[in-house]
Amino acid sequence: MYKEANRDLWTGRVDIEDAELGKRWHEKIEFLSEPYEAKQGVAFLGFECDEGVKRNKGRVGAAEGADTLKQAMGNFAYHLNKTPLYDAGKVVASTDLEQSQKELSLHVNKLLKQNHFPIVLGGGHEVAYGSFMGLYNSLGEDKNIAVINFDAHFDLRQNESATSGTPFAQMAFTCKEDNQEFNYLCLGVSKASNTKALFAKAEALHVEYILDTKMTFQNIEMIKEKIDAFLSQKEHIYITIDTDVFYASQVPAVSAVSARGIDINLTYELLEYIFVSYKNRVRLVDIAEFSPKYDINDIGKKAVSRLVFDLVELVEQ
Repeated sequence: MYKEANRDLWTGRVDIEDAELGKRWHEKIEFLSEPYEAKQGVAFLGFECDEGVKRNKGRVGAAEGADTLKQAMGNFAYHLNKTPLYDAGKVVASTDLEQSQKELSLHVNKLLKQNHFPIVLGGGHEVAYGSFMGLYNSLGEDKNIAVINFDAHFDLRQNESATSGTPFAQMAFTCKEDNQEFNYLCLGVSKASNTKALFAKAEALHVEYILDTKMTFQNIEMIKEKIDAFLSQKEHIYITIDTDVFYASQVPAVSAVSARGIDINLTYELLEYIFVSYKNRVRLVDIAEFSPKYDINDIGKKAVSRLVFDLVELVEQ
């Protein structure tokens, strides 16, 4: 079920220093309804869903992630010069997860058709298949998509129904059915959290990855080289960020806390590198598994919402 944007989520202080230069996001955000016809901009689309995490036997709570992040972003200082900000509402998932993923893909597709840059706010990582299919269905016959996932898990599980652990297996199956290449790079994989079977599945699907132990600032040039090699000759880039990839001290509010994790600041540096080097190829980003009910002193909310702020700045560059 689709719900239009809740204007009450966007609140914050009003500064009087300058009538225009003193604005904040809550004063500049616009509200989009279908069919999303408006000047090209960044569009926040929520995916209110816990069903995938529940099926995957994780701790639920990510369904509240999108609204919580929108509330957190309202007070951000507004520094954009040419890029409108839109709240495009949210898809509220049902227990029929597969249908909810399909509905999400339709809305992502519509935003892309209107030349907006979607930032999809989950929800569990089941959001990824809906986001991917929105891009996939917006393209012609040559669906040359590169998927970059910041995640402690491959999410390549085999299951009779969709879960938060299956989205990339679903992508691989779709690509195989349509005789398209499946191009997947996972950054931050935890060896402790992925079985030999999942590593074997990744190898069989020619998945590229870097372990969390290697995702450090000391290795940043190696990581960039890996990214460059992966993105060579790829036309469209989809980036998905599972917040369980980060240090628990930086983002404690996730569906599955990482025992080791990676630095959120390193993630930003790599996102900046991708956007600067491949700006016209990045089509959309989503953020998954932020679960506010497990937050500590709003640490996770502040960290993840600031990451969204930085992403918006990168889109405008």
